Order: sequence, then C-alpha cells, then structure tokens
Amino acid sequence: MDNNLDALDKQELAGRQDLKEAIYERLKQMIMRRDFTPNERIDAVAIAEKLGVSRTPVRDALNMLDAEGFIKTVPRQGIYVKGIYRQDLIELFQFREMVELYALESGFQTLHQQREDLIAIVHRFEAAIASTSYDGVRAMEADIELHRRIVASTGNRIVMDSYDRVNGHVQMVRAYYLQDMQRIKQAHQEHQSFLAALEDGDKEGAKLQLKRHLEETLANLLSIIDIYKVF
Repeated sequence: MDNNLDALDKQELAGRQDLKEAIYERLKQMIMRRDFTPNERIDAVAIAEKLGVSRTPVRDALNMLDAEGFIKTVPRQGIYVKGIYRQDLIELFQFREMVELYALESGFQTLHQQREDLIAIVHRFEAAIASTSYDGVRAMEADIELHRRIVASTGNRIVMDSYDRVNGHVQMVRAYYLQDMQRIKQAHQEHQSFLAALEDGDKEGAKLQLKRHLEETLANLLSIIDIYKVF
C-alpha cells in the first residue's frame, strides 16, 4: 500500500474546509481508478500521516466509503477494499438499466434538445480512443458523462444521487474494460446508434439502443471478471 499512497498529496487539501469530504472524494477516486486494488488493506494511520491530518477526518471518510460499499471492515483484521463479484455486477446493471431507461422515457424531449451537447461528448470519447493517442481515462470520463446526462434529464436529484453512488462501483472494473479495444470501438458504435435514434426523435429506438449497449457492457464486464479473477 505504501506505493499507492504516493498518489496522495497534502496540497490537495489546501483550502478545503471539509477535510472529511475532501479525503472521501480522493480515496473514492483512487479506488475507482484501481490505485487501491480489490481486497487490499487500507491503513488509516498511514493515510493520515501522508496527508498531514488527524485520524478523525480519515476515519470519517472511511466510514462514508464503508456505507457506500467501497470498503469493508473485518473485525480484528482491518479495513479492505471491497471487490465486485458477478452477482453484484448483475444487480448493479439491473439498477442502471431501470434508471437509465426510465430517464430516457421521462426526459426524452430534454435529451433531444440537448443532442448537440451529447454529440460533443461522444466526439470526446472518439478522440480519446483514437489509435494514435489512446487515453483510457478520458474515454471513461466521456462515457460516464454521457450516461449521467441521460439520468440528469429526469431533473430528479434523488435519482441522480442514487445513480452516482451505484455507478461508482462499476468504475472499479472499468480499468480492465478499457484495455479491450475491440469492445471500446463497439461501445463507440453503440453510442452513435443511440444518438442517431435520438436525433431522429425515435424514443423507442433510442431505448432499444441504450438497452443493448448496457447489456453488451455487462456481458463484457462479466467476462473480464472470469478472465482476471481479481474480484
């Protein structure tokens, strides 16, 4: 874990009034980007020392991550990054499908009006996966933004917050997903098919394309779990 802590810098906390929230956000980002790997032990004392803070905000941040299911506390052993297993992933995508299809149904007109913004997001995804300058992090960020915009079209803050909490768990697997260029290119084609239906004002077609995209993504992530066996 010591090498992982090199990614932490006390300067990141400069000017932040809520240390607990700042530490929570940073540790969550590190988990999602796999700076901490599944089942790795987390040393709260070492984190506090690295950041130059007391143990209290670190402990509070870890409690928040525990409540969201990113870490687990094992009595008399310590705190560990929680892995994602097949059934977890299936249930996460069942939730995503319900929420995103509901959002598309209820917010279709809003999304249709915002289609130029969505096209720009997909163009960023395309630029990120260009063979000469592949940037997996930028591709992931564009993909997340596209799906968040779909959910945000509901205008429902509670739905948005719930979606963000659940979707955060999926990011732990995406580091492997982003290594599969064939799947990445297929996902780009699926994005384009979704946007084509959206531009045509074809709500049912857009829902069908979105559903297929989520199903293909889940199938790919499940195969990754089987191949790498690290979750």
